[in-house]
Amino acid sequence: MTQQTTRLNPGRIKAMKICVIACMLMAGVFQATLLGEDELTGGVSRSSAMSKRIDQLLDERLSELGWQAAGACSDASFLRRVMLDLTGTPPSGSEVLDFIEESEPNKRQKLVERLLNSPTCASHFAETWSTWLLPETSGPVFGQGPNGLRIWLRDRFQENLRYDRLVADLLVATGSSQTGPTSFFVALEGKPEKLAAKTSRVFMGVQLDCAECHDHPFDDWSQRDFWGLAAYFAQMTPYTEQAMMGGLEVTDVDSGDVVLPGTEEIVLPRPLVAEGLSGLSSGTRRQQLSLWLTAPENPFLARATVNRIWSILMGRGLIEPIDDMRSLDIASHPALLKELSEYFASTGYDLRDLVATIANTRAYSRSTLHPNGETPEASYAVMMTKPLTATQISNSVSVIARQLADNNPALQTALASQLGKLRGDASEAKLGIVSALVTLHGDMFDDVSRDGKSRLLTALTAPHLDDHQRVRWLFLSVLNRPPSLDESQAFSHLIGAQTDDAELAVETKNEASQAADEELAASPDQTELVHPWLSDLMWALLNSTEFAMTP
Repeated sequence: MTQQTTRLNPGRIKAMKICVIACMLMAGVFQATLLGEDELTGGVSRSSAMSKRIDQLLDERLSELGWQAAGACSDASFLRRVMLDLTGTPPSGSEVLDFIEESEPNKRQKLVERLLNSPTCASHFAETWSTWLLPETSGPVFGQGPNGLRIWLRDRFQENLRYDRLVADLLVATGSSQTGPTSFFVALEGKPEKLAAKTSRVFMGVQLDCAECHDHPFDDWSQRDFWGLAAYFAQMTPYTEQAMMGGLEVTDVDSGDVVLPGTEEIVLPRPLVAEGLSGLSSGTRRQQLSLWLTAPENPFLARATVNRIWSILMGRGLIEPIDDMRSLDIASHPALLKELSEYFASTGYDLRDLVATIANTRAYSRSTLHPNGETPEASYAVMMTKPLTATQISNSVSVIARQLADNNPALQTALASQLGKLRGDASEAKLGIVSALVTLHGDMFDDVSRDGKSRLLTALTAPHLDDHQRVRWLFLSVLNRPPSLDESQAFSHLIGAQTDDAELAVETKNEASQAADEELAASPDQTELVHPWLSDLMWALLNSTEFAMTP
């Protein structure tokens, strides 16, 4: 509940902002984004040491369980895995071959570095964070809408702006309601309770909204804790649809409070824990919140971020659900979460370094299969097989479509429409294989795997290619790996049988009508009779479980 507010004198706002910024600089809260040369050099070696420390802690836990880790995955599996995780996009067939044939011993680490510095990675992370920050349905869309937030996030991820600064900038953002980070506030209707709930889940790993109407049933958070956090967002420009359509600027005002539901008690802003209290009583309420949340001694931001990045890369968080981190004690590896969070904070909240540190571990490079069968849950003895997200499936179709059919900008939009908004909060079920397979059986997928529309299938009918090479290229292009020996032998048998059937069909047509045969020879779809199995195999691979998973 929010009481009506009035505007603060612009001069006073400016003076307060100057005061807050000065305090930030004196306290060293916002350090320079770019590290010095010595620090950067030290950061690289520290990252390598931390990667080894992660493996050490995981191996110690496996030893306690009486298990050994699985071996490393193949180069093809690693390439598909890391590209989907870091860019949301699979490799092409030629990229798979190039990576397999590369002899550089550190090629996996170099690949991680190259991907993390790519614009595609920044765009993928922006899409991921937007999914976390924005509600499933954002109501009326004004101006750029969600795209404004994605563009803003993309630019900061590309710059590798330190993450605590990114969070602080987002939480204190002002300006047009139609562009940039302010769309975060617009999408949540400027309501303090919605903003508090989303902020606590994404940046603190806490499901504080469970305490909105009553004390949290499973944690120590009280109803006053929730509304105390919500109060930080109470003094903002009032949200109305008319105001947003008119391009009203999102800014801070000098009054506005929240009231405890069912009472007339005004709840003043207060942080959830004592850690991170800066003692700053001036400045806007949102500035006070950002200073508390990003303070080095406040553990919430670092732990929540580490747990989310770990979940993206490893298939599950060290604490699940990732937005319900009640205590370190419930983590599968408490010491690992604590040490990695402290490391992340010590790097200046360098998100790119954090991702590289985890991706360069032996654990991340492990096979998804163990010689002894099913492994203990959350042991990380193997790499979890992860269902593709809606974005990853959409991007995968787009990559293959560029090899299959004429470039169609509407392809990704059409698939997204078929998928629907399979988003939700982190604690909800992820995209399952059933949903993926239902999508893959749509008319669009049927169209792009047809002979007459496929560039790749047409190219594979070239006379210098034999059937084994055609099968190999289909696997490389769709599943991003060569076929196994058993698969090659099985398809060789099937191809031989289908080829005999096709030849018999051609002979029958020739006997029936010479004119029909001449018309068939002039048809652009003649490959349907020359290699009838190519389209069927393409369709089967696109609809396979393996295509809808990250290895």
